Amino acid sequence: MRLPPPNALRAFEAAGRHESFARAAEELHVSQGAISRHVKNLEEHLGVGLFRRHAQGVELTASGRTLLPELTAAFERMAQASRQVT
Repeated sequence: MRLPPPNALRAFEAAGRHESFARAAEELHVSQGAISRHVKNLEEHLGVGLFRRHAQGVELTASGRTLLPELTAAFERMAQASRQVT
């Protein structure tokens, strides 16, 4: 399996942490629609739903809850490695 698109992973990770596409969009300086498209792209790539969408917002599915901490840790490790070399 090829890796999912990096922007989709980043969008999902931010949306999952905030449990909000709008707050993820603010953090990443993109539109809420862009976050939604990236997450949908990731869900299609993985073949699983990562969020349940409601009128009040979104909530992580079991698959989303499994993926989120792994991605958060991976992004934190990348940030730490970047700090070490600069």
